[in-house]
Amino acid sequence: MNIRKLALASLTVISLLAAACSSGDPTPTAGSTATATPTAASTSSPNQSVPAGFPDIASVVERVAPAVVQIIATTQEQNIFGQTTDSTSQGSGVFFSEEGYLLTNNHVVEGATSVRVVLASRERVDAEIIGLDPEADLAVLKIDPNDVEELVIAKLGDTDAMRIGDWVIAIGSPLGYEGSVTVGIVSAKGRSLVLEQNAPALHDLVQTDAVINPGNSGGPLLNLAGEVIGINTAIIRGLIGNNQEAEGIGFSVSMGTAIPVSRQLIENGRVIRPRIGVTIEDVTPVNAAERGLSVHEGVLVLGVVSGGPADRAGIETNDVIVMVDDSPVSSTTELVRLLLNGYKVGDTIHMAVVRSAVTLTFDITLEEVS
Repeated sequence: MNIRKLALASLTVISLLAAACSSGDPTPTAGSTATATPTAASTSSPNQSVPAGFPDIASVVERVAPAVVQIIATTQEQNIFGQTTDSTSQGSGVFFSEEGYLLTNNHVVEGATSVRVVLASRERVDAEIIGLDPEADLAVLKIDPNDVEELVIAKLGDTDAMRIGDWVIAIGSPLGYEGSVTVGIVSAKGRSLVLEQNAPALHDLVQTDAVINPGNSGGPLLNLAGEVIGINTAIIRGLIGNNQEAEGIGFSVSMGTAIPVSRQLIENGRVIRPRIGVTIEDVTPVNAAERGLSVHEGVLVLGVVSGGPADRAGIETNDVIVMVDDSPVSSTTELVRLLLNGYKVGDTIHMAVVRSAVTLTFDITLEEVS
């Protein structure tokens, strides 16, 4: 439950961590000034000075680690004799609201009959599942803040402000070792990743080389200000195509997705996504050459849902989406985030596509397409 293992062209992907944090407002916004500052260990002095030019990792960890929890999820399984038995798995999570809301991965708690969280203080409290979003691999849980001696929350940051090469810090419970800390950099942003064949891709991912392992799932990826900038959710490790070896490429859901998803899970118990009814992928040099595309950037339409909004409007396979209203679109991440953050079901958008070197415009009314 706290890890996914899958083989795709000899690729092993182990799903992992990531989480979020924010203000005392249960509907968080990035950089909100209403967010309470973590209160535990925030005034501690380092035991030794940090050499000039090196990041002060220890001070960040002292402030934020009390907001990170270990999650123990219990599920019921049936053995070969038809008997029902309890099974437990563990992951990580992070508090982002003074009302007791915390973020974790969907795959950490999906199917759980009960969930408990273990705080940094060693306190154990029951948690309620508020909502699950398999599409972004995110979940919101809630505890009663009166059940803990002192609730420490973390703040959600702005992933878009992060630069490639910026330092990041991961805190979680890999293999059950709670409170473990690793350090790396932002390797890339705006990545997409397919975890399973015929399954929707995860979008809006931050790529990092910070070491993450099974059990880190749901824990935060932090910047040097101690703000959560990613919900780490997957890692590529092992053999990939042509027997090439991957040495742990980590991925985290960015705040551009985590903030609106967490808001909707709190308000609605689920995420209501406005859709156009297509399957898509980024235009790349490879698929542009294979399909004879006349553009080298945009969102390639791989398929159209029969009877869906795009189908009714006249969108076709191999069309390349390049603009929605006045917003240029160069990647699937941009399109997915634009629809999630800027529109709702029932809105009509003006979409420009390139088809055989000709730019066409279509009016599409967004629906909640399953």
